[in-house]
Amino acid sequence: MSYYAVDFGTSNSLLSYVSDTGTISPIALEGEGSVLRSLIYTPENNKWFFGAEAIAEYVNHEGEGRFFRSIKKFLPEPSYNGTVVFNRNMTISDMIAVFLKEMKVRADKITGKNIERLVLGRPALYSLNKDHDQLAQDRMQRAAELAGFKDIIFCPEPIAAGLDYTSASKKEKIVMIADFGGGTSDFTLMKIHKGTYSQNDILGLSGIFSAGDALDGLMMRDFISPHFGSRFEYKIPGGNNVLKFPKNLLSKICSPAHITHLREKDTWEFLQHIEKFALSENDSTNMKQLFTLVESQLGFPLFNEIEKTKIKLGQSPEAIFSYHYPGIRIDQKVTKKGYDDSVTESVEEIIKTMMDVFAQSGLSAANVDEVILTGGTSQFPMIQTKLEEVFGRNKMLEHNIYQSVVNGLAQFARNLQDSK
Repeated sequence: MSYYAVDFGTSNSLLSYVSDTGTISPIALEGEGSVLRSLIYTPENNKWFFGAEAIAEYVNHEGEGRFFRSIKKFLPEPSYNGTVVFNRNMTISDMIAVFLKEMKVRADKITGKNIERLVLGRPALYSLNKDHDQLAQDRMQRAAELAGFKDIIFCPEPIAAGLDYTSASKKEKIVMIADFGGGTSDFTLMKIHKGTYSQNDILGLSGIFSAGDALDGLMMRDFISPHFGSRFEYKIPGGNNVLKFPKNLLSKICSPAHITHLREKDTWEFLQHIEKFALSENDSTNMKQLFTLVESQLGFPLFNEIEKTKIKLGQSPEAIFSYHYPGIRIDQKVTKKGYDDSVTESVEEIIKTMMDVFAQSGLSAANVDEVILTGGTSQFPMIQTKLEEVFGRNKMLEHNIYQSVVNGLAQFARNLQDSK
């Protein structure tokens, strides 16, 4: 019984092949690398590009078509009914299925097999709401089925990361697996030991739908979005009230996943309508920059620049966010202190969620022998500082930052083989 183990991430996705004999082989999904960025671009009906090729084709077509990133974020949203792609209404399951099918096709080509058994990673919690959490998993189940898989088993990603660490550790200990990705921050408190594992070894499990994308979104909200009309004011002729830019649309501008949906018909027509009633020339200019951003589908390169600025602030007291495009010109200074103030509440909420595992287990941070960091957002300086305050620097370990989840999922699949 062969399996594929798939870590479908908000930012990056990976796949490993588990053969009939239990041999685990990482699959190179893009060139010689195992990581395929979770990006989809379609310039015309039924033509799709993925990962790095999606970026290249997006540039070649000068932004025509539809570009999607961070689509995993939509999974627990019951109000999200999908989007129209070249006159076809696609659900979130349809869109993710396109990506998972491409992963399967590339892997099948390398293995020479049609693998239909899948161990699929999922966050510890897609949502704090149990119904929304189940909805997200049901949508992923449907996507995997549409992609051609028939036997689908889910494994929480932080547990997978724990399994990967277990294989590298021989001593009995209590560890905190802290997985900080693009869309979620997941935490597992577990007992590491020799021999067979059971559910009793999972001492605590928690998660929050906030991570790297959320931190980027806060920079967009507090420093960049004013250049795209977030402080826009207008007055309808005949009305007395000064109206402001709608909060629900601001939340979309500040989300790498949602920004592409500003182009949808009703939203687009509303924005064009209110721009006519701007109270100042500066407001009108900023709204026109937003029109260029949306019409030319510049969300991806814009948020890439935000991420670069965030990284610079980890090494310097200030950085310049600079983005120039015909119709857009932004040179915005961002200070480390200002950005830290902006993200503090969000980071503290992530750490508060982590502490839930101790309420579940009856243990404390002092009982933890090691803290295992995985996921790209684990490198964010404030998160590392907060973790050191809770556990102490000597307990902090980085383990297979990007590969630990898919490695653990593959080991979970191999354990399934052994139990049958």
